[in-house]
Amino acid sequence: ELEGGIMMSLKKQLIKNYIKMQLLSNMPGELHIRMANLSNLSKDYVEFAPYVYDAIKLLNGINDIQVNFTTGEVVILYSQVLRPEQIIRWINIIIDTAIDYMDFIAAKWESDRQQVIQTLNQTLINKLQKVY
Repeated sequence: ELEGGIMMSLKKQLIKNYIKMQLLSNMPGELHIRMANLSNLSKDYVEFAPYVYDAIKLLNGINDIQVNFTTGEVVILYSQVLRPEQIIRWINIIIDTAIDYMDFIAAKWESDRQQVIQTLNQTLINKLQKVY
């Protein structure tokens, strides 16, 4: 069991390193982030993008998300009720949650996409208070 936990945290670290976030700029209401390897994502993963946007928008105050898959740049437009570090923390929570549920997503995505989305959304809603 311990080995499973070590392997999972190693897997999580590898994935997080692969999609490493870098803050490019922050103007009031507009956060620019580069996500490493976004341009290398296969089309299979790009189909998840709308679900990721919806997850990010669970954070009150996110107005819009613009992603350039070619450059790996993400622009998040947000209201002044949020601080940039809250948005970054929230994106990290989403990434961690997706990695934690990776096997569940893989097993159920084709057969019961709605259950996957509901489970992940409920899990994320329960984690929202960690941002504030």
